Amino acid sequence: MTKQTAIQTVEGGTIAHESGPMLPADPMVSMIERIALDPNADLDKLERMLAMKERLDADRRQQEFSAALSACQAEIPTVLKNKNNEQTRSKYADLASIYQAAKPVVAAHGLSFSTFPAPCEREGFQGIRWTLRHEGGHIEEGVAEVPIDDKGMKGTVNKTATHAFGSTASYGRRYLFCMIFDIATGDDTDGNVPRSIEPITADQFIILRDLIEGTNTDEVKFHLAYGHRNPETADLHEFPARFFEKAKYQLECKKAKMGGGND
Repeated sequence: MTKQTAIQTVEGGTIAHESGPMLPADPMVSMIERIALDPNADLDKLERMLAMKERLDADRRQQEFSAALSACQAEIPTVLKNKNNEQTRSKYADLASIYQAAKPVVAAHGLSFSTFPAPCEREGFQGIRWTLRHEGGHIEEGVAEVPIDDKGMKGTVNKTATHAFGSTASYGRRYLFCMIFDIATGDDTDGNVPRSIEPITADQFIILRDLIEGTNTDEVKFHLAYGHRNPETADLHEFPARFFEKAKYQLECKKAKMGGGND
């Protein structure tokens, strides 16, 4: 990949320095530019070209979003049920533990999730607008109607309106987040949720180690992005084999952006 050379004017002359890899030109953008600069250009043709470019960009953003969401869902670990519901005598994973396990993985794939209060005309329900964004520009959003949580098991009101609003919002955020990212919750078994923990091979370890060092990647953040509960004490030798190809690809992309290319 060729590099751009930036020219900086200084006192007494100029200096040139590299400013990173030069991205390949978009053929359609070049064509649109030529038509736009032509004084005899057909404006209808230009508008059709712009509309086509917009559709192609939207398709590309959709594909990038779908790939990121799929990879993200595959890497989010099962979340332990860490709270007891005294009314139903059951266990559940609270919002904080779900966020702690999943949000680093979500962010690592360029995704973000947010919720806002929304109008709801359905009596006894509260509206929650959710938005799922990808760094490439694609957005998915909608409004969920969540039953207001103001009653106990016997159907009698047991919360103030303010308390019910907060409880309903918390329930809505938790269920929506788990639904969209396909998050599973499970019971603790000897301190760990059953999962495949086959580690990478010695050769795979060398590949990841060299890529991490070659890209100046923070190893703690690296392990955190792949769902390790104690990234500060994580050992790269024990990195899950099922994440190897994805981790290798992401590190190679980072290296390419830094101008290191592929060795």
